[in-house]
Amino acid sequence: MHIEQIDCDAFKENIVRTILEALPEWFGIPQAIEEYAVNSCGKPFFFAFDCGKAVGFLYLKETGRHTVELAVMGVFMQND
Repeated sequence: MHIEQIDCDAFKENIVRTILEALPEWFGIPQAIEEYAVNSCGKPFFFAFDCGKAVGFLYLKETGRHTVELAVMGVFMQND
């Protein structure tokens, strides 16, 4: 598994939608998923991938001049 930081907002939105849609027991409201995806734009964003497939992400939200908080995180590992 590898973790990378990315800056491309379109890529961020796609990863957020893909992961959160795979977690309906936690993120089952389509409007909320879309809000998380759109809000990822412009934020520090990290994603994890395994065998070329995104399996998780997190992004941070500035709360002050020198502080951030974890805005949202999703991890989906399919059992084989």
